[in-house]
Formats: sequence, structure tokens, C-alpha cells
Amino acid sequence: MLPAVLWIVPARSGSKAIPDKNIKPLAGIPLLGYRIKVALQFAPSENIWCSTDSQEYADIARNMGASVPFLRPTELASDNASSTDVILHAMQYAENMGLSFGMVGLLEPTSPFVFKEDIIAAVEQLHANEEADAVVAVRESRPGSVFIQESGPFLDKVAMNISRLENIGRQHQSKEITPSGGFYISKWDAFRKNRGFYTVRTMAYEVPEQSALEIDEPIDWMWAEFLIEKGIVNTNKLLNQL
Repeated sequence: MLPAVLWIVPARSGSKAIPDKNIKPLAGIPLLGYRIKVALQFAPSENIWCSTDSQEYADIARNMGASVPFLRPTELASDNASSTDVILHAMQYAENMGLSFGMVGLLEPTSPFVFKEDIIAAVEQLHANEEADAVVAVRESRPGSVFIQESGPFLDKVAMNISRLENIGRQHQSKEITPSGGFYISKWDAFRKNRGFYTVRTMAYEVPEQSALEIDEPIDWMWAEFLIEKGIVNTNKLLNQL
């Protein structure tokens, strides 16, 4: 039997690049609603908490089906507030209520296209490995690190890397991965101890390319709309509305 997971959907108000990003409608649904509606397919609403500093955001999250047991304190609502502190605050709140969970998961609204099957599989992967602390969603990294260097006037490092690879086709290069933002899941006690999701015992779970989008800038939002418009992301399937 899988352990109970406290799922946290962080939704701070005051986004600058995309005003009110977390509640802005994407194909008619508030952005934070995607994470909530997917989570409701495998978790009870009382285990899905929206952590927000805004009463408006809280009302929207409740209407989407999440619980909002508190409004985030002011010190956790600034640009400098870390996800770790937001999660620890929610964990402490849960413990003060006498609630018990085996894991804690972070579902950021900026990654709306992650399907329930992948989140469930990641929980199962973490639960099955007694030595693991956490599991993080990843995607294939393109371009790879051989094409990246510190900013400067010349591509000296890139040039050296390419010269070493000029006789190796792209299909033979080593595959590299990078966190996608899709989800972060940790065993409860491990997060308390490590104060974060990343340790030497953090596992990777690769999500499909269409699920790897992170919406940070306006161009990301336009790309999300394009993926929906072209049917590359099937929102009916994603949100279990078939």
C-alpha cells in the first residue's frame, strides 16, 4: 500500500512576467486548476493543499477542488521566499493538526501538462526504493552541456567540445537530463532532514516531452496555448474529461 502524500500547489500572487499567472485562464481553466484537477484523480481533496497569500487565489483553488487550510504568512509571500520554506510551513501546519503523511509532493502551477499516470508511477518508484530520499521529474536536455558555456565574447569552451565530437553523430552522443519542474516528491522524514528535494539519493523520473513545459515567460504561455490548439496536449484526457 502506498503511503499518504500531502500534495502542495504553491500559488503566490504578484507574478511580474505574466500578471496573476497562477490564476490566468489557459484554455478556460485557471493555471493552478490543472495541477489540482489532475491531483484529484488520485488523491482526496483534503490531501491537496494550495499554499497562497491571496484570498482570491484561495477561493479559486477551493472552487477547483483543493483545500486551503491557511493563507501563507507575509514572510513566505515575497520574491525571496523559497519553495523549501513554503513546504516546511505546510508540513508543520499538518503536523500541528495531528495529520500524518508518508511523503510530501510539490505540484507547481507552471507545469500544467503532467498526467496522473506519471505522478502515480513516480510515487511508486520512490516507495519501492528504500534507499531513495526523493524523486524529481526530468526531461531530456537539449541542447546538451557540450553546447553550453559561461557567458562571454567567445565560444571557446563550446568550440573545444565540438572539436572532440566532430566525428560523433548526434545519435551517438550521451543522453543528458535536467529537471523539468513537473513534480517533486520526497519521503516526509527525508525532506525534514535534508530541507529539500535534491540529495545524492534523489531519483529521476523522465516525463514525456509534451509534459515538460514550464511556463515562466509570455512566450512559454503562447507555446502552451499552441500545444493545446494543435492537440499535442489533449486537455480532455489530461483532466479526465473524456
